[in-house]
Amino acid sequence: MINRLINEIRKCMDCDCLLAGLALALTLPDICGKAEFPQENSSKKRYIQWYDEIVGITEKPPKSAQSDTELPYLSGEVVYSLRCQLLHQGTPNIETKKIKEEACQIDDFTLLIEKKKNPEIYTDSAAVFSGGTDSLGKYPAFRIRSYEVNVRRLCFVLCACAKAYYQKSPEKFDFFNYEIVDLDERKEQFFKARPDAQDIDLAEMLRLMDAGLNSENQE
Repeated sequence: MINRLINEIRKCMDCDCLLAGLALALTLPDICGKAEFPQENSSKKRYIQWYDEIVGITEKPPKSAQSDTELPYLSGEVVYSLRCQLLHQGTPNIETKKIKEEACQIDDFTLLIEKKKNPEIYTDSAAVFSGGTDSLGKYPAFRIRSYEVNVRRLCFVLCACAKAYYQKSPEKFDFFNYEIVDLDERKEQFFKARPDAQDIDLAEMLRLMDAGLNSENQE
């Protein structure tokens, strides 16, 4: 299932269906988090922990020795917030008040979309704007954190990390339980076996196909 989802995300990217691809890509840490932490009941904790350990560790920028200000980045909290907002409300944004890590309490969060490039190199942008001073003249009076995330880059990173994780530990995904039937393929097989049935109505064709599958399973 992981490989199928990744293939469909990439198809979305190729067709410029970026929000559809992003929505699907944001479910990958859900799946991988369940595989890595099967005993954890909180899907939020599973999501953030898997993301931070596998993806976020490479997203966090090094702290500058000349400043005590840390740049915002795509932490597990940020990506989980984006996932909840997009999937539950259709809003591709984040809820800053629910993010605990101060550096990632982003005031201005923006999605960047663009056409597919060759080579496929996409970048994000992070900044912190400060101004004025407090009453003691020591600290900035205000601080605005800004982050622009390139949708293509985020989808690529999530797909690459999920695929590598799955290939390393496929046995952890034993909770997959589903059936997907390719109806076009089934119809093609049906007409090959019954070339005289071209004019049969759909309901009867499906009944005969199901009857054939049931007899095969009994054998």
